[in-house]
Amino acid sequence: MLSLKKLDQAEYEKKQNKKIERELPYFITIISLLASSGFGPYTILQKIRELNLLPIIQIETIKILKRIDLLGIDPLTALSEAKDKPSSRGLGEFLGGYVSAIQSGGNVINYLKSKMSSSYERLESSEKQSVEKLSGVVHAWLTMQIVILAVFILVAAIGSNPMTGSGGTNSSQPPYLLLIFSPVISIAFMKMVQNMNRSNIHEIEMKKLLKFLLPPFLAGLTLIASNAFSGLSINAYILGCSLAAGSIWPALRFQKIYVANLHAEAATPQILRDITEARKAGMGPEKCIIHACKRKDFKSFNITANTIANKLEWGIPLSNIFESLYKEVKNFQVLITFRILFEIISSGGGNVNTLDSLADASEKIHNITKTKREMLQPYVMVGFMLIIITGFTTLLTIDSFTDINVAKNLVHNNNTQTSGASDDLLDVVSIAIIAQAWLAGLFIGKITKGAYSGGFMYSMLLTMISMAAIAMIQLHVINIGAILQPSK
Repeated sequence: MLSLKKLDQAEYEKKQNKKIERELPYFITIISLLASSGFGPYTILQKIRELNLLPIIQIETIKILKRIDLLGIDPLTALSEAKDKPSSRGLGEFLGGYVSAIQSGGNVINYLKSKMSSSYERLESSEKQSVEKLSGVVHAWLTMQIVILAVFILVAAIGSNPMTGSGGTNSSQPPYLLLIFSPVISIAFMKMVQNMNRSNIHEIEMKKLLKFLLPPFLAGLTLIASNAFSGLSINAYILGCSLAAGSIWPALRFQKIYVANLHAEAATPQILRDITEARKAGMGPEKCIIHACKRKDFKSFNITANTIANKLEWGIPLSNIFESLYKEVKNFQVLITFRILFEIISSGGGNVNTLDSLADASEKIHNITKTKREMLQPYVMVGFMLIIITGFTTLLTIDSFTDINVAKNLVHNNNTQTSGASDDLLDVVSIAIIAQAWLAGLFIGKITKGAYSGGFMYSMLLTMISMAAIAMIQLHVINIGAILQPSK
């Protein structure tokens, strides 16, 4: 029992450490900028306590403040004790250096800026490592899909007649079980990458998602289960159309949010750089924000930026402006940057050096995120090529076996039975391919955009491509038997 408790505690501490490591660069940035504005450790901790965007760091800060307020411990002593029992090694090292720099009378600002710079270097390295891990996962997914396809073809090829058994005398069940493996493996890999690539954009709410996805899916499932169109061999089209129809609203919804967040991410460093340059010219902090936010080249972020400028001109407090921004924008990087900016200015800071450091930090974050997004983008084409190749190959294999079976049974007058078995197998395989294509789209979305919701557009496209492949095989637009048949 004790060992299980220790194991659970170790797992919990490991998760907390990962969460703190993700928040640590922003924590160091806040402390560095507030310290350069003239604030002491205790005041900085009080301000971080109100920062809900960094929930784990906020909890650690509250623990330190409780020791200061309730036990009367000196702030530096409390920070020193916190570094001895840190939830994160990086956090402990930073706090230890911070306390040491203050106690030794050294240049605290230089130390903090150097730590801020190194934290973003570690963040960049961490993002590159995450891309490499995702690359390994994608290659493993590709390998598994290809192996399953090869096994399916091998099992089907072992018997001369995969529909009715070897030689046509013994009844054998087609390898339907293998068709389940591809969707199951895709679901397993989707679960595997759940925490490996996080997006700055939240997933679409499950209630709204189910509201649009479930009705067409259940309708299609009902039609398939009732065998209403069993004689037409269109069950795969029914499933594909129902999944595509249910994916339309989530795809359009996420795409709108995604584009808006990309524009916000790109606009934020520009705004901060404009604020810094205007501040160098002697303009007041609030007027710098108004000047920077009145530009018209932020695309969809124009309305939000102009609203910030208008509210400042009307004298609305920065805290109220941020609350409105928080409701409109769901991008973490944009929110944390504006939160730091407003906190610095409302606290009486906002000197040129502080704003310049914040602008540099914002540009670094944007470049890191943009680079990671560009490195992952090619996997969209990899996923499409896999689904197209495996889908066509599987269907062509089934179609070629059908032609072989028909040719073998020309002398047996059981063409009707063979044709019916062939159509049934092709129908089942087609349904499996449609399901796999739709799930593969969600997997690609999670890999490239960090959110399953970002995969609905890919799911729609892959589903339609798969349906087109099925139609081409059924209509014999591509016929392996005709291609390989020797000319007379």
